[in-house]
Amino acid sequence: MIEDMPFDPPVAIAVGAGFRRDIASLAQMQNFLKEWPLAENDALHAKALGACEAARAGDATLAQTRRAFMAFARAAGIIWTGIDPVTTLRRARVRTMRATHAGRDRHPR
Repeated sequence: MIEDMPFDPPVAIAVGAGFRRDIASLAQMQNFLKEWPLAENDALHAKALGACEAARAGDATLAQTRRAFMAFARAAGIIWTGIDPVTTLRRARVRTMRATHAGRDRHPR
């Protein structure tokens, strides 16, 4: 069995309801990609998974593999931005409610 290949810094991705997951090694990256629900013709997913396999075989560097994963994660919209999506949605809802109430105040019935 090949020893896992850690990398630093980890790739932070958003999973679930605004939770952060750090992908810090080749094995974690490969497992994540294998668990990802496949869409038809998802070329970036296939490229990232292929890069993991190439790195294990010594045919790609961890930096190349990380770049392939980052491209996939950006396209999938799962790169961690540091902004909690739940808080963002709440703030947007409050802004919408305030705008709605302000509109009612300007246009009395």
